[in-house]
Amino acid sequence: MESQGGGKGPPAARLAGDEGDPQYRRQRWQFFKSPVERLQPVAGMGGNDLFAAMHRAGGPLRNLAGVYLGWEEMLGRPRQAVWLAIAGAYIPFGLGATMRTLLERRFVDVLVTTPAQVTHDLTEVRGLRHYHGSEDVDDDQLQRLDVNRYWNVFGDERELNANDDVIAEFAVTLSDARTYTPSEYFYRLGLWLDSSAHKAAEGMLTAAARQGIPIFCPSPADGDVTGDLAHYRKRTGRRLILDPVKEVLDMVALNAAIEDAAGRAGLVTLGGGAPRNYAQQAMACAYMLDRADLKRYNYGLRISLDPVGTGGLSGSSISEGKTWKKYAPDTVISEHYGEFMAPLVQMTQALLDRYEGMPVRDFVSMRYADDGRMLVKVAGHEVDVQEAYGYA
Repeated sequence: MESQGGGKGPPAARLAGDEGDPQYRRQRWQFFKSPVERLQPVAGMGGNDLFAAMHRAGGPLRNLAGVYLGWEEMLGRPRQAVWLAIAGAYIPFGLGATMRTLLERRFVDVLVTTPAQVTHDLTEVRGLRHYHGSEDVDDDQLQRLDVNRYWNVFGDERELNANDDVIAEFAVTLSDARTYTPSEYFYRLGLWLDSSAHKAAEGMLTAAARQGIPIFCPSPADGDVTGDLAHYRKRTGRRLILDPVKEVLDMVALNAAIEDAAGRAGLVTLGGGAPRNYAQQAMACAYMLDRADLKRYNYGLRISLDPVGTGGLSGSSISEGKTWKKYAPDTVISEHYGEFMAPLVQMTQALLDRYEGMPVRDFVSMRYADDGRMLVKVAGHEVDVQEAYGYA
């Protein structure tokens, strides 16, 4: 036998446990109960079947599929509400019709997003477009030519600025004798657009208003769709006022109404930023309505590029959110680290395949009374949440 010096000798002992030890064998077994399956694409495989196969694989395939399967599972549960918090330039990149589908098919019951994307949605509802571009361009020239750039997509600033006149026309229909939450403002804008001469296409605004899906917004003035009210005030002197404080109470009350009807709410988060925290506040702020009894979100599904190690909210894990009373101990968690726009299209297509021919869910919807009270219809019964939960 060879020795370490090249001669003969016994083989070196490998670092391993004692296979003759029953405890060793028993503890090892728990790590090998679920084998990774090789993913075999098959012609004609539906989107939901593909995600199911991805979930039997490993790594990011399994994590991404877990987000989809959790969403699909939520939609199959009775008395389950689905919140979607989404950030990023998804409308200029072409996802306006995808978002419309999610709303019209009630794959989403509540939308939380930025006013910038509602601005872009308004532009597309008017029949205007965004354009293929490039990041390899002279941005100083684009500034001179009134061309906006969103990475590799261009927008016509003149067309965007024309939203100013649309908002001014809509603002005439609003009262300056009371305030509006951002959600009510978007709701009434969507209803108004639906019968307006400005409407040339469907979008988030029109679909959400028609379906009774609130669009909550954490930073209402951070986009032209609401910022144009400032210009309207300068031009007319009318003081139209948005009330984000009441919106926080409305959000909590919506979840309270859902749970009081023996329902639960779950949250899908795409990206991070203010929309994510705002949606999570709808559970964390339950104390504001003296509802510490709320069970919190029962699903936490997330796709994000933000790392957890910075300590920022955008990258924080769902489990960390439990410590802030945002999620329940029984929360179903799936988190995928990556870009969400391509997966969102794939997941939407898979949901369409899965629920083709099935009736649209109608567990929860809302509308606003003439005086701004949010009326939530849950399990067939309409609740004046402001009266029911005692806030002004």
